[in-house]
Amino acid sequence: MEQIPLGRRRALAARLILKGVRPTDISSKTGLSFPTIRKYRALLDSEGPDALAQLKEYGSQSRLDEKALKWLTSALKRSPKHHGIAAPAWTIEQVRALILQRFGVSYSASRVAHIVRERGLAYRLTYPATDAHAQRRQRPVSARDAARRRAAAEMLLAGQSAEEVSEALNIGLRTVKAYGSMVARKGLNALDRLTSHGHRSTLDPKALKWLRAALQKEPRAHGFETELWRNRDVQALIKRRFDIDHSNGYVRQLVSKLGLAHRMRPPKRRTETRRIINDEVLAWVAMTVKQSAREHGMDGDHWNNARLRAVIQQRLGVEYSRGYIREIAIHAGVADLLTRRRN
Repeated sequence: MEQIPLGRRRALAARLILKGVRPTDISSKTGLSFPTIRKYRALLDSEGPDALAQLKEYGSQSRLDEKALKWLTSALKRSPKHHGIAAPAWTIEQVRALILQRFGVSYSASRVAHIVRERGLAYRLTYPATDAHAQRRQRPVSARDAARRRAAAEMLLAGQSAEEVSEALNIGLRTVKAYGSMVARKGLNALDRLTSHGHRSTLDPKALKWLRAALQKEPRAHGFETELWRNRDVQALIKRRFDIDHSNGYVRQLVSKLGLAHRMRPPKRRTETRRIINDEVLAWVAMTVKQSAREHGMDGDHWNNARLRAVIQQRLGVEYSRGYIREIAIHAGVADLLTRRRN
């Protein structure tokens, strides 16, 4: 798939997005990542197909040479006050301004964050009380998505099953069921108040300030028997203090944004030591998932992530992560056949 020119894959993705095809299916048909598909979708919603066609074939190279990057690394290891910025810690916008002032180069916030992480300086960053990323996630949904949500709700209210609605509108089954539950509890207008992506952080600036101070102390000061913070310790701390549940991934992201990633115990190494997924293996996965799981020693007819992971480990002798198993299923074109039912 990667051998097909990006322009043709981009055009195919645009057609599929406009038809309302699910990101999983678009990814399997075009070889594009989910973040890229979300980017294209946002561009189509805001500026139309012409804007997507005008994108460059490949991204531009960094305009800072190694000498400039070494200077930036040295600068970020010092306090912002050393460079005339009245702040206790660096933010993305301050680093952007520093690069522009020193080198006359204007980078996007995401590119600056990538450069900082690449230089191993993510721990030097903090973020302001007003989370710009959370604000962007609050943008209204497009007219097309709003119409599909309302159509799904009306079909459910008319007595159609969630499976029928999912099939008719190309909306994920879990999403349709969530719409149905929301409409049953809050009415049809509740869907109109949904934002396009995610929600605001449930920790306000005051809570984040308390969490930053807490994480700067040893875990033992808060009753945890470890020298470095673990994800589950931070989760428990947030739950105990604010009665809020955060996922593992979000907790680590939150701590990193607070500039305290160095206070966390490093994540466990991935269990797989090599990746030997090739066309032959993908063909075998596609054939296997189209058969009953019972034929391969599983205790059910349907395939899910755990069962596919087990048979792949049995065949290849490698224990892959759940996320990579899902990626294998996507590239094999059978991700839509995996259920989310528990064993």
